[in-house]
Amino acid sequence: MKRKGAFHYYTLTFSVQFQHDYDTVYFAHSYPYTYSDLIRYLAKIEADPRTRDKFQRKMLTQDLAGNACDLLTVTTFSDSPEKMKQKKGIIISSRVHPGETGASFMMQGVIDYLVGPSIGAKMLRDNFLIKIVPMLNADGVINGNTRCSLAGVDLNRSWMDPQKDVHPVIHAVKWLIKRLSDERDILLFCDLHGHSRKKNIFMYGNSTKNDTKYKERIFPYMLEKQAEVFSFNDCAFSVQRAKEGTGRVVGWKELGIQNSFTLEASFCGSDFGKYADLHFNTNMLQEIGHHFCEAIIEYCQVDDAALKQMVAEIEDII
Repeated sequence: MKRKGAFHYYTLTFSVQFQHDYDTVYFAHSYPYTYSDLIRYLAKIEADPRTRDKFQRKMLTQDLAGNACDLLTVTTFSDSPEKMKQKKGIIISSRVHPGETGASFMMQGVIDYLVGPSIGAKMLRDNFLIKIVPMLNADGVINGNTRCSLAGVDLNRSWMDPQKDVHPVIHAVKWLIKRLSDERDILLFCDLHGHSRKKNIFMYGNSTKNDTKYKERIFPYMLEKQAEVFSFNDCAFSVQRAKEGTGRVVGWKELGIQNSFTLEASFCGSDFGKYADLHFNTNMLQEIGHHFCEAIIEYCQVDDAALKQMVAEIEDII
């Protein structure tokens, strides 16, 4: 089924008869990434001597079914207390919508980069305190939900007033961001998602004021320069009433984070460039995580002249 401006996916199940035995065949709309996949991945990098000293893992809270919500902290832990206080904060989360599995592959790419051996990764660890919540809705993932939690709630509409007994993970993450913002400046908050109605990889932001709208567009514009499949033209920067309870809007409007985004990866693929009309595979999604980290490095190194030039280029696009 197709309709103008959208594409739709269906999970189909049918039985095939072979000599009176029946086998069930499943067609999935995206690559699976389970809660168990996440736990195995985190255990692997915890056990690896090359990566285990680059991050710390703890349980932030439990969800309604009692599953652990992991919190990763990535930084250079050997830095002095004085230097630690000077580091800006970065918060990255994913899988608030359990069916959007591409978000987990992007998140794994982010984590792989941050705990890796590159100069860029070391630069990020030396200069930032990075908090990562890789699976906001483990309940939904484990139970096979597409969008909601175990309570039947869309958790990405609950950020304005999360209740500890109904939205325990969102409540804990919001408290974490508030506490972090009291201690230090927050450079960026990004929640990773999948998208079922548009192609490409793009961002949603918030800014509607004339004096800030171009500033918020700088980071997505720089990400396009890093990643071949990222489309700045598909980004949108507005606050619709229906989206006021989302993490990226609350992060910007209530918590005062200028760079507060969702990073959206299509369930389909690109409509431009060398990957046009091809589906995104898991390697491509993980590479976006790498490019996301590299864009942070570039963003922090841009000088006033380059910034002014980019603003002019963005104005021409708009």
